[in-house]
Amino acid sequence: MEEIPIPKFQQKTETEIKNYSVIKSVLSKLYDTENELIKKRKGAFEDIKDINEENPVLKKIYKNFSEGMLKLETEKENQVMKIKTKLIPTTEARITEAKRTKQNIGNYKNIESKTKAQEEEVEKMKKKGQDVKGSQISLNISQNKSYMAEEGKGLKDQIMNYEADRININKKIMLYLINFEMAYHAKYIEELTKLFNDIKEEDLKKSIKDSVMSVGVSQNVADEIDDEEQSENNDDDDDEDDQEELKKSKLSKSKKSATKKSKNKSQKDDDDDDENEIDDDDEK
Repeated sequence: MEEIPIPKFQQKTETEIKNYSVIKSVLSKLYDTENELIKKRKGAFEDIKDINEENPVLKKIYKNFSEGMLKLETEKENQVMKIKTKLIPTTEARITEAKRTKQNIGNYKNIESKTKAQEEEVEKMKKKGQDVKGSQISLNISQNKSYMAEEGKGLKDQIMNYEADRININKKIMLYLINFEMAYHAKYIEELTKLFNDIKEEDLKKSIKDSVMSVGVSQNVADEIDDEEQSENNDDDDDEDDQEELKKSKLSKSKKSATKKSKNKSQKDDDDDDENEIDDDDEK
């Protein structure tokens, strides 16, 4: 029977139990920490939603921001819950499997030791001239070897797949943590971008003017806002006028160029006609 590296594999299973116990502890701390942070962020965003704001633009900003952030935190809360319902149980299953393998190795070693002792006993009996064929001890040896052959095959398969299984499980755990964190922050940026795009310049200026007038500030302040807005509009109009003048200039140049080409073509045709008339006179 092929020898199996039992001591080395036994050491690996013991290391496996320790390592996955650490991973389980890390995941438990991560779950508790993430839940605590989510609760604090939710509380902060709820406070923003409850702000009593008269300015309609700011009121809309507070409302949209708060609702968007609370939605993100709820989504993350659902993902974090999977640490408890999926990742930690996966880690616990790996620990249980390693412990079971360790126990199987222990059983294998016990049977192996008993079988060697029984085989030594049979050799002594044979030397004494005793017939051991069909005896209970021979039957025990046969049963033990059958067990060791079957159990040994299973242990060899585990040894062959051991590292691949470890890498696959750890990869799944780490990738899950990375992916849900990346998705959370990507959605965070998306939500803030949406909020930024919802703020329209004209609504903002109108709300500033309305707020200024509502507290009884001088009309001059409101007029300054209008003047500033009008100045910006005039600048935009000037830019449009410049663009229009540029277009007209290009069109005028294009027309002059076309006229010049037409005149040149006409002159060339006249010259050709004169040459034809000269040729006709020569023939005559």
